[in-house]
Amino acid sequence: MAAVVIAIVAFRSENRRARFENARALHHDLTTGEVGAARTIIGNLHYGGLTPSDSRRVGPDELTAYFTVLWCFERIEAGRTALLRGALRTDGTNDEAVGYLDALIAWHVAEFACGFAVARSRLATTANADVSDGSSSAAFWRLLQAMQERGMVDPLYRAGSCPGPGCPCSCHSPSLP
Repeated sequence: MAAVVIAIVAFRSENRRARFENARALHHDLTTGEVGAARTIIGNLHYGGLTPSDSRRVGPDELTAYFTVLWCFERIEAGRTALLRGALRTDGTNDEAVGYLDALIAWHVAEFACGFAVARSRLATTANADVSDGSSSAAFWRLLQAMQERGMVDPLYRAGSCPGPGCPCSCHSPSLP
């Protein structure tokens, strides 16, 4: 009987550690390497202005960066879904590993809720690029909705569009140059 109890405790401990490691790895993917470099490019599109009136043309590097970051969020959403489904508790929203992941990514999701909308608009108008991102962006919007339902991201952010002056993103702050 003691061996069974020890095995159960060991299983739960290892399961918890693995779930937290999965959450940490998803965040790491978002903040380093190729995705980190792509985030810089998307940030330049986002904060470089809300209209494509600048003289610099947006090109294939920006489109590649857009999808690199979007696909990373798609992986995060898939990983979060897997964590929820694999939770030992019946109410996955209370799962510690999911809460940990959500706390790590919430501000990133808020940042890109506006950032993707602005970058997509600039790509479509400046580069004359057809931004066919339906399935990948759907995963991001599900992630945004989950963060909003948990009260971690402002509900003013909307799927696929920047609400303009009412947007809580700092790109709309009058203090920016």
